[in-house]
Amino acid sequence: MTSARTRRLRRFNTLVAVTAALSLTACGGGSSGSPEPASRPAVAAKPLTAQQAGEEIVKILGELPELTGDTVRGVNGKVITVGGTGTNTKAGQHTLPGLDVGAKARLERANREGGVNGYTFEYAGFQDDNGQPAASQHATQSLVESEKVFALVPYVPASGVNGDYIVKNKVPTFGWLGQDFCAWDKNPWMFSTSGQASCAEALPGKVVGSSSSLEQYLKASGKDPASIKFGVFASSDPYGKAGVISAKAIAANLGIDVVYAEADLPSATEPPLSDYTPIASRIMSSGADVVSASVTAPALLGVLGALKSLGWTGDMLYGQAAQALLDNAGTAQTVDGMYGTTSQGALAFGEDKFAQVREDLKAIGSDAPPDGIGTVTTYWAADLFLQAFAKIEGEPTAEKLATVLNGGSFTYEAIPGVTCSQSWPAGRVLTPACAGVVKYDATAKKLAPLTPLADVGGYFIVDGQ
Repeated sequence: MTSARTRRLRRFNTLVAVTAALSLTACGGGSSGSPEPASRPAVAAKPLTAQQAGEEIVKILGELPELTGDTVRGVNGKVITVGGTGTNTKAGQHTLPGLDVGAKARLERANREGGVNGYTFEYAGFQDDNGQPAASQHATQSLVESEKVFALVPYVPASGVNGDYIVKNKVPTFGWLGQDFCAWDKNPWMFSTSGQASCAEALPGKVVGSSSSLEQYLKASGKDPASIKFGVFASSDPYGKAGVISAKAIAANLGIDVVYAEADLPSATEPPLSDYTPIASRIMSSGADVVSASVTAPALLGVLGALKSLGWTGDMLYGQAAQALLDNAGTAQTVDGMYGTTSQGALAFGEDKFAQVREDLKAIGSDAPPDGIGTVTTYWAADLFLQAFAKIEGEPTAEKLATVLNGGSFTYEAIPGVTCSQSWPAGRVLTPACAGVVKYDATAKKLAPLTPLADVGGYFIVDGQ
């Protein structure tokens, strides 16, 4: 019989594994095998700025194409029609809370404030694809051909089957997650709030990662990088492998000794392990005392529980500020003392940061959590759309909007404590260099804020082998 506890844990599915991988964000090409441990360099390297990393990306991938044409689908006088689609539910379970309402909440506020450059926005709704590729295709085509949307806001599918269609129909697309965002010059219409974090081959032969989370952890813990023995484990998914390579490089370049780096846990589509002790034993044998996990929550709980049962007392880093893990009596003690690194805002950093988001949700009749992953990421996608739309000169066209983001001079300005700044077009590949840190406290049943969400750190671009 399936327990309520088990059903709750199922909500931490494949989609959450991707967001957890953002703990030490990575994208790029990687080796197909398990990475080998690396040693700490004699002198820590300085990370690249977003501008420097962007210049390196252009050297590797080339310039983006100049867009021509005057696509005005969805422009009706002074009203712009937009709509969204994504994986809101899967197998009857909600995936990421607020995925279907965050963008609407932000767009409706823009309307209440008088619009942007004299234009208001009609929201054609959010179509759930239930995690099915065919449904994703149908939803995308329905929004473009029937609803005549100017842009897809948000676009958050678990699959990646609409890239060619989006290019053909010149649809500016704002969101994150799906493999359709894994493109540069071949699809200049995709704009992700998390770069290409879930892409295995963003930079051929290279991996790019942000040092933000690890730098924020060092600040929060007060630890000397030279005193740490670092480990990282991940699933065998492509993003897991790239994440391990990136985490290893980031730690080493920050002057940390890397003693364990493996991407050998089952992928999100494979059966889970029945016993995590062998994984925990290998981590213990390596001597790692700070370990980063880029896996689903059930795998994290399995490895961390096994480590604690073996007497491990080190620090576990996980890319989620998930209050649900503390609210569940079956998982609270396992995660007690764990550090959560997050690349978006959380209520743990202060209710006041989310006052506007909460108000905007209330205005559309939604009770979604204001700091839910789905809420924040889709609210962010809409905010990115609106900021870019504000930069269009003259009558709006799809080409003009895409050129704002691809032209080389646009910077997305963060909502303090909620979203992170992002430079474009480097943002097509780079995740924002931004992080905050909380600590899981089972006794108090809360996430203790340690370092607030802030733009910090930079990027490393390393060989993917």
